[in-house]
Amino acid sequence: MTTSLETPHASVPLRRRLIMMLITAGVAISVLLTSPAVFAQGSRSKDKEKDKEKDKDGPNSQQLEIRMTKAEEMLLQEYMEVAKEYLKKGEKEEALTVLKRVEHINPKVEGLKQEMDRIGEELMQENEAKVELDVSKGWGNPICEVSEGKAFRLAATGEYKMIYSTTIPLTGLPTKDPAADHVSVGPFGALIGVVVTDGKPGDPFVVNAGLEHTPKKSGLLFLRVNVPAAAKCTGDIKLQLSGAITSVAKKR
Repeated sequence: MTTSLETPHASVPLRRRLIMMLITAGVAISVLLTSPAVFAQGSRSKDKEKDKEKDKDGPNSQQLEIRMTKAEEMLLQEYMEVAKEYLKKGEKEEALTVLKRVEHINPKVEGLKQEMDRIGEELMQENEAKVELDVSKGWGNPICEVSEGKAFRLAATGEYKMIYSTTIPLTGLPTKDPAADHVSVGPFGALIGVVVTDGKPGDPFVVNAGLEHTPKKSGLLFLRVNVPAAAKCTGDIKLQLSGAITSVAKKR
């Protein structure tokens, strides 16, 4: 007759098998957790979290600098292309204006200065005009019209005679009134000029035998020899003008 006392002895192998299964599973889990693949996956997860944090903070200074450089390069390239199109249309002044923008951003662009000088010289040779200046008439009549910010070239040749008798103080001849006196901007007797805008004269400037000048304002160009208005002068000065001018008269 079999009793219930035999049941525990019969289940001993089963308990051993369960224990061995638990031990094996524990070892497998331990190996899995300590394997390089698991660590690598964990490292990648941390890196992704760091990247997310960086994205929240926005791009760093170096990244922004790179973006700025690329944007600047694209802008300069576009400016150069626009300048070329203007030149194809024969619009030199507009092309030069665009190139001046390039120069403001990056004056070291290869070939920029040479191209600007070439265009500038071509513009300076345009609109040639020859005029004779009668030195006996003081400021007299305007020589030509000039434009703000646009250069013109003037060359003068000749000489004149002057008769002037006056009492001169020890302080020298006055220079305060450009309309009546010789002015301190240039040597006594030299050729000087002034641009008159809407009836208001600008600052006189010395011309001597010639110059290239860029007016600060548009207006009429007047010339005279730098002597007092009371002086009697005789002679003609030959003038050759070119550049951004509009002729007013062939002879004063």
